[in-house]
Amino acid sequence: MKKFLIALSSIFVLFASSCKKDITPDPTAPTGPTAVASRADLLKDSIYLFSKEIYLWQEVIPSYDVFNPAKYAGSTELDAATAEMNGIRALQPLDRFSFVTTKEESEGLQTGATVDYGFFVKAAAADKVEPLDSVRWFVEYAFDQSPAGTAGINRGWYVNKINNTPITYSQSSIDLLNSTFFGSTNSASFEFVKPDGTTTNINLAKTSFTSNSVLHKSVITTGGKKVGYFVFKQFFGAPSVTELNSVFSYFKSQGINELIVDLRYNPGGSTATQETLANLIAPAAANNKVMYKYVFNSNLQQGKFPLLQKKTGYGTTSFSEQNNTENFSNTGTLNLSQVFFIVSHSTASASELLINNLKPYMSVKLIGDTTYGKPVGFFPVDIFNYSIYPISFKTVNSAGNADYYHGFAPDKSAPDGVNKSWGDVTEPSLASALRYINTGAFRSAESNEQPYRSLMKVQQGLEPLNRELEKSKFNGMFIEKH
Repeated sequence: MKKFLIALSSIFVLFASSCKKDITPDPTAPTGPTAVASRADLLKDSIYLFSKEIYLWQEVIPSYDVFNPAKYAGSTELDAATAEMNGIRALQPLDRFSFVTTKEESEGLQTGATVDYGFFVKAAAADKVEPLDSVRWFVEYAFDQSPAGTAGINRGWYVNKINNTPITYSQSSIDLLNSTFFGSTNSASFEFVKPDGTTTNINLAKTSFTSNSVLHKSVITTGGKKVGYFVFKQFFGAPSVTELNSVFSYFKSQGINELIVDLRYNPGGSTATQETLANLIAPAAANNKVMYKYVFNSNLQQGKFPLLQKKTGYGTTSFSEQNNTENFSNTGTLNLSQVFFIVSHSTASASELLINNLKPYMSVKLIGDTTYGKPVGFFPVDIFNYSIYPISFKTVNSAGNADYYHGFAPDKSAPDGVNKSWGDVTEPSLASALRYINTGAFRSAESNEQPYRSLMKVQQGLEPLNRELEKSKFNGMFIEKH
């Protein structure tokens, strides 16, 4: 995992936020304009040539001589490749997302396979009454089969010490978090404080595991209704589809009549998995109707992509509109007329695609904070040991809505109760959704609203720091490899 240095006042982080479309790559890199080239030169030329062909905004990329791939340097091949992709990103202000990674990490985005501690943290107020000025680093989640998950680490705990060093809201603590999670160190000793005030010491080592995408599911009975609630962490490929089908089979067996989908930490992922979830949620009336369309650059849509076609075996109509319109199918599983999504600034890409695709067909309510804003995506092109992800498409829903680069604003602003366990009905965002289900309105008594406003103020003050810490993680949507 790359190391990202995070500072309280100034942060220098390059982040890839992404969406992707499936392609079967050929590992042979094309010969670029360089007549006799080293592997490093071929990698740079290939990044330029493929990006020039598939980039959504290909008109902004200048000629080879003007762009001059050879000028991009780095201490490693990956560093140089990243510098070059950042040079392409700089040509289009809307592109915050194009990136380069290793083929191994690229495959992990589809399968959930990774090497990590298996949990992540977020800065939040530890106080239960005002003033809310004691900031701690709370556990957001822990993957079931990860080192953290098997050790019993839970959401709502906070990190008190790492390797016997106290963790506070300080530059030295932030540096330690960086080196622990994203540095070369492969093990650490953590002291956690639980919600009841007790402490526990756990030694963890980064190991390989497969992430689960469903972090929690439960049925909540309230006001005579059965509410299905589940936390969906990321749109991986086939493993996520299996988990989603299991969750909705369970909800159907329980006879739920309302649904809350928690996407607050979901950075996106596979568009095909998004289609599965959209079909499971959508009403029967949406069946066989347009869900969304992919829009590529004009050359791809017209079949003018000789380099990509040679590398992958695509046909000339692979990117045409008629071959890139996705329809709803087998909808109405739960017979829902409305759906509630818990969201945050970490809700991105395929998560936003899901929201946008459902809006024309049912009532969609958002609770939390404004989403990330990423209506574009990509598919990977493999070159040597790397996968490049230049932005290559945008999506448009059945109503023609796209370009939500500023995200979706919530219908109800609510803080992330990161000190609460999943499914706790007093957690602010979940409580707001349940209130609407019971009363038809989000607003409650002023005495209940004031604590939420105070927590939101603190959360928004800490947001820049949390965003930068999250920027070291994947954020986006993609089309999987076939």
